[in-house]
Amino acid sequence: MTKTDENFEIVSPRNQLQLYGYEYYFNSFVKLHKKNKLPNTILLSGPQGLGKATFAYHFINYLLSYTEQNKYSVDNFTINSNNKSYKNLCNFTHPNFSLLENNSSDENIKIENVRNVIKFLSKSTFSTNIKIVLIDNAEFLNIHSSNALLKVLEEANDKTFFFIIHNNSSRILSTIKSRCIEFKFFF
Repeated sequence: MTKTDENFEIVSPRNQLQLYGYEYYFNSFVKLHKKNKLPNTILLSGPQGLGKATFAYHFINYLLSYTEQNKYSVDNFTINSNNKSYKNLCNFTHPNFSLLENNSSDENIKIENVRNVIKFLSKSTFSTNIKIVLIDNAEFLNIHSSNALLKVLEEANDKTFFFIIHNNSSRILSTIKSRCIEFKFFF
């Protein structure tokens, strides 16, 4: 989705094809993945608007398109718009990906949404043999959804990856933070 103004165009993180400024982080994550040392629960923290979600979508595309045609280009940090995983992510139809975020109409992420993630995790994988859950705006998890998420984080297997994005560390439970490897984003 894009929003236009007279002077500029805002592209949603899901649709941003080029990654800017986080090449070092990206290469570090790639190295960890190739060595099978990528943490299963990654917390991306920092002020809103720095590109944490864009970074997450790029790395998720890298993971999901690793064996596909038109896979993610690590050389120039771009998503190929003809990539099957990219198209499925944009249409919310990728069988190995689940997004948990607050709706614009609801401030909090409700427990029903976490239960949907639990159902997703109970299903078998398709093609890549990994599952990825992206939790955006984790500071909007209410106490019930946070507790349900804790159980899921504790029971995740080595083929399930959680990318948790938050903009306000004072509003996320310390018990969730304690189960994650935190990467702080800043300029």
